[in-house]
Amino acid sequence: MRGVILFAGLAALVVGGCADAGQDFVDGVPLAVTFDDLPWSGGTIGRTQILERTSILLAALEAREVPAVGMVTCANLLPDGAAIRRWRRAGIELGNHSSTHMDLNRTDPGTWIEDVRRCDARLHALTRDSIRWFRFPMLHEGETVAVRDSVAQALTAMGYRNAHVTIDNSEWVLARAYDLALREKDELLAAEVAEAYVEHIVEASRHFRQVARERFGRETGQVLLLHANSLASDHAGAVIDALVADGFVIKSLAEVMTDPVFLEPDGYAGPRGLSWLYRVEPAIDDDPWDEAAEAEISERFLER
Repeated sequence: MRGVILFAGLAALVVGGCADAGQDFVDGVPLAVTFDDLPWSGGTIGRTQILERTSILLAALEAREVPAVGMVTCANLLPDGAAIRRWRRAGIELGNHSSTHMDLNRTDPGTWIEDVRRCDARLHALTRDSIRWFRFPMLHEGETVAVRDSVAQALTAMGYRNAHVTIDNSEWVLARAYDLALREKDELLAAEVAEAYVEHIVEASRHFRQVARERFGRETGQVLLLHANSLASDHAGAVIDALVADGFVIKSLAEVMTDPVFLEPDGYAGPRGLSWLYRVEPAIDDDPWDEAAEAEISERFLER
C-alpha cells in the first residue's frame, strides 16, 4: 500500500523535469557512473572490435574525467585480458560481477559463492589490484532473508562491499535495438535509439531523484548502472553531458557511497532486482514506472 501512495504523484513531477527541486548539494547531486558486464556486453563482435570500441568508450570517459567503476564478468574475459588491461590503464577501478553472471535466484548459494570466488581469483591474478566492489548479477540478492544475509556475510568476509545501484534503467533493451540497427546498417534507426538512450537515462535519473526526496526528504548520492556495449561506446559521453547539465556532479563510487543512505537497513528479500532506493527498509517492490519504461522501449524498438 505504501508503494501505491508514494508513487501516485511521481509521473507529473518527473515528466515536468523538476531536477532542481529539493537540492541539498551546493555543487550538484553526486553521481557515480558504473559499467556492468566487462569486458563486453551484447552483440557478437570479435576481439579487434571489442578493443576498438573499448578504446572509444574509455576516451569519452577520460575526456570528461569520469572516475568510473567497471564490473567484470570473468568468464567473458579475452584470453589475454587485453580489454580489461585497457580499462585499468585508463585509471578505471574494477569490481567483481561474478565469473559466469550466475543468477542467485536460480542457484544454490554455495555454488553461487564459488562462482564469485573464481572471478575474485582471476581478477587478482590479472590485475594484482585489491578488488573491493561486488555487484550482483541482475541485482538479484536473495529470494529469502536467510539467503540474502548469508551471501552478504560471505561477500563481506571476502573483503567486498556491495556496489549498490540507485538509478536502475532499461538501457539493456535499447542496447539490443542499437546492435540490431548497426547489424542492418540502419543509420536512421541507430540515431533514433541513441537519442532515446540519452532521454531514457535522464528520465530515469530524475525519477530516482524524486524517489529519494519522497522517501528520505532530501537528495541522496546516486549510482548509475550502464553496460559496456556499443551503445555506451558511441553515446555514453552524451549521456554524461546530459546528466551534468541536469544537475549532477560526477564523483567516484567510493565518494558517493559515503552518503548515509547506503548505510540504511536492507528491507527487501525477493526475486526482483531493485534500486537501492527501493530496497531500503521498508522496501517498495511495486513501482509502475520501471515496468512502464521497459514496456514502452521494447514496444517502440523491438516489437516493430
